[in-house]
Amino acid sequence: MEDCGAVLSRARAVGVNDLLVAGVHPEGLHRQLNMVGNGVHVALGLHPWAVHRAPADWPTTLSTLLETSRVSAIGETGLDFGARMSPEGFEAQVHAFETHIALAEEHTLPLVLHAVRAHPRTLEILANAGPLPGGGMVHAFSGSADQAAQYVRLGFHISICATITDPRRRKLRQAVAVIPANRLLVETDSPDQPPLNRRPGPNEPAFLIDVIAAVAETRGEDPETVAQQTTHNAKTLFQIS
Repeated sequence: MEDCGAVLSRARAVGVNDLLVAGVHPEGLHRQLNMVGNGVHVALGLHPWAVHRAPADWPTTLSTLLETSRVSAIGETGLDFGARMSPEGFEAQVHAFETHIALAEEHTLPLVLHAVRAHPRTLEILANAGPLPGGGMVHAFSGSADQAAQYVRLGFHISICATITDPRRRKLRQAVAVIPANRLLVETDSPDQPPLNRRPGPNEPAFLIDVIAAVAETRGEDPETVAQQTTHNAKTLFQIS
């Protein structure tokens, strides 16, 4: 793996000064926490892909770290009903998701939400839980304009990754065009989902400038306006000074 310092240097060279590293599996949480500082922030959680192999005591481990560490959000959590996932594990994902929601309520932290082919069930669970005191973001949003509006009504921000650079993603572009400015976020989802013009290579935070350019073009706005607005939104949501 490339040195993180070099990746961060390239990001800062293009104006990306703060990064949020999302949690995947309990085995990596302490390694994440060691990265905190100098513009690096963390979300701790259990990714839906890792639910089936997590130890039974993962909620206790996560809760302890949330009480004793510098954490900006909870997640990545949510539901993934995509083809790579076994239907037999869907209810375990739901249970893990509801556990994260309870922790987000307890600690008043925003939720970093993963939803793939599961927006109706995700929205149902969130609606039943009620507004989260810390809000949240729908990570790498790929849904419709109507689904984005439903998430916004539930207090969530909508985060757009480099899939927006693909002109064939018409549904996503229609959604991006109408997301309220104060609920819009941008991300890279590094090292996954690189911008269209940088494929097939791995993604990295410096490529956020490509996402911003595509979002600005889709919304008919200036890239600097999008950069400033999304920076303000992220700092407000994650309480970054």
